[in-house]
Amino acid sequence: MALKHIFGETPVIKILDFLIDHRGYDCSKTEIAEHAGIGWTTINRHWGTLEDWNLVTPTRKIGRATLYKLNEEHPVVSQLLEFDEVASVYMSEWTSEQELHVTAAIPESVPAAAHSVA
Repeated sequence: MALKHIFGETPVIKILDFLIDHRGYDCSKTEIAEHAGIGWTTINRHWGTLEDWNLVTPTRKIGRATLYKLNEEHPVVSQLLEFDEVASVYMSEWTSEQELHVTAAIPESVPAAAHSVA
């Protein structure tokens, strides 16, 4: 999930981000496109590059659909997985820190009884 937040939401980043988040699972290109939020034409436009670089690997066929998963043995994918893990931890810590700053900036409400005159 970290890739999209850092590198933007280009189609290839969306594909890689989805595959990283679902590593170990194999999916059809239709499923990947749907869950990554890109169209069929777009995934087909970029899929050849992912295959040429051997970043994805076919796992099996179900009917006419070929299923793919991230090629975790590829050195580039290995580095992406490591980067994603470090970036996710950083994003989590940064988000928590931002929430603390926002919470600290919100004044505590004063109970209504404190405003009444006895």
